[in-house]
Amino acid sequence: MTQTLKHFAARIWVSVLMGGLISLWLLPHVQSRIGLQWTLLPVGAIGVLIFWAVGWLSNHWAMGAVNRLAREAGTCERDGMYPEAENAFRGAVAVFDSFLISPFVKQKKSTILAARIARFYLARVDKHSETERFLVSYLYDHPEDEEVAENWMTQIESHGGLKEEHQELASRIGNAQTENKNIQLGLARYYLMLERTDFTALQTYRRVFDQKDQVPPKFIEDLALLFLRERRADEWALNVYLQAIEQGGDRSKLLRGLAACIRWTRATERNKGLRQRAYEYLEGIDELQLKRMSSGFKPPAPPPIPVKSRRKIDIGASVSDAIRTLVKGFRSGIYPTVIWLIQQLASFVDLLKRSRKARRALASAVLAGLTAGVALLMINTVGYLTKTETALEQKAKPKAVMVTDPFTIQVAAYLKPEHAYRYVAQLKKQGLDAYWTQAVSVNKKWYQVRISHFADKQSARQYGESLKAKGIIEDFYVANYQRP
Repeated sequence: MTQTLKHFAARIWVSVLMGGLISLWLLPHVQSRIGLQWTLLPVGAIGVLIFWAVGWLSNHWAMGAVNRLAREAGTCERDGMYPEAENAFRGAVAVFDSFLISPFVKQKKSTILAARIARFYLARVDKHSETERFLVSYLYDHPEDEEVAENWMTQIESHGGLKEEHQELASRIGNAQTENKNIQLGLARYYLMLERTDFTALQTYRRVFDQKDQVPPKFIEDLALLFLRERRADEWALNVYLQAIEQGGDRSKLLRGLAACIRWTRATERNKGLRQRAYEYLEGIDELQLKRMSSGFKPPAPPPIPVKSRRKIDIGASVSDAIRTLVKGFRSGIYPTVIWLIQQLASFVDLLKRSRKARRALASAVLAGLTAGVALLMINTVGYLTKTETALEQKAKPKAVMVTDPFTIQVAAYLKPEHAYRYVAQLKKQGLDAYWTQAVSVNKKWYQVRISHFADKQSARQYGESLKAKGIIEDFYVANYQRP
């Protein structure tokens, strides 16, 4: 909003100054031919033309600079000169964020530049916090960009999974990319790890589950176990329990789920086949036993109560009343004010015609104001272009990172990353400062789960023993702390 106001203010300022100069020369000639009452028409036309011309020239020059910097960044990127490419992209953003470009042009062109920079950052290996913030901000505004969204989620999942602050963004991407199977499966695995059963998570599970033959067996097994922990007993849970038991899941637990679904779901033509398959697995179990097996499960929620239709509003009558009110206010307040301003302006023009000193004073003031305005615009533009370069130079200086606590405790190590992610999530739920790191040993990559950091080995051992005594961890050993 600030840049928009600056852009229009600059254009109006230049238009008024230049229009004033031209009007001083033009008005005496025009007034002698068409009269004083019509002299404001050419003045207004001149102001509008200058306003449009200033905006066109500003947009043309600035967009030319943006396109040139973007091409330069692309060339540097192809040649492997990534720092130079990033500097060129930052220069393009600096010009784009200045008031030189009108808000209408920004609205059309900003998405193209942002998408280009997002793909540049996704291809980089050495990402930093500012890169992550840019990608998150871009995806918040454009979750429909399937290519960027899928690549970002894949990279996030390979680096420890989605963080807590990414959950809202993940939900936006999932709602925008309902047909992308990879995105939906990645979100579903993340929600299952957190044991989420809210509406957003259930919708994601259903999208993955409806893929039929392309659903991973591990996903169906984990979803069935989650539904069993939640004691779900509805038609969808019945389908999940059946597929899990057919894939060799825990039969004793899944039979309880089948019994609860048979008890609490009403028989319809839609679920007739599911109920028949469930009865085949429950064959030989009497009614009393089935009732005991289904105890503790939750019956499906009742259908929502229909809401009574509200009284219709006559939109046409409301719009007509609003227009009549605006016209009445214009006639009573604004119209007399406009007439008074026109009269004052006509008196001022008449004074300029009769007084040579007044014309000279006005011309001097207009020239001084025009000079000051142009100088201010040049200084402001140069400041925008140099501010980013100064920030880049300051950022290029390496910052020393000091690790004050050199020890930590390692509580587990896995060959599969999902096991480490799940264990870290469980420890964090208990309020522990858990994290994971990677280590390579004998041509194997290990995913190590560690907790907190300590100033000395004794403190680390005491903390580990306390967790072990509480039954939170099974075993541990003191290791050297590395930043996660």
